Amino acid sequence: MILPITIKSRNVLDRLHWAKKRRLKQEYALLIRNQMRTKPHYGKLITEPTKFTLEIVSYRKRYLDFDNLVGGCKQLLDAMIEEQFIWDDSPKWIDLRVKQVLNRERPLLKKYHNKTYIIRY
Repeated sequence: MILPITIKSRNVLDRLHWAKKRRLKQEYALLIRNQMRTKPHYGKLITEPTKFTLEIVSYRKRYLDFDNLVGGCKQLLDAMIEEQFIWDDSPKWIDLRVKQVLNRERPLLKKYHNKTYIIRY
């Protein structure tokens, strides 16, 4: 699944008002719902407990600290639960792998600019 977003750092999320965090989660949920409806090969809805490996790849202009990147995924993970893309975000149900790719080498290449790739297997 490809989402046209850049994951915000945990430091940025911590400073947001609760209503803005909620709107951000709703925006992520809408994007996930849209991708799941228009591209059924991304997988079916999860209606019973299932364990997955979830890989999130963030294309960025500059690197974040790893803990800021993982903490910034919280709203995205909550939106995935809400849209039944994953069952739960606890380690019992997902093996989470988060990484970032620097897009400084090809800044004019819009294909990789401000994108987040989510792979569930």
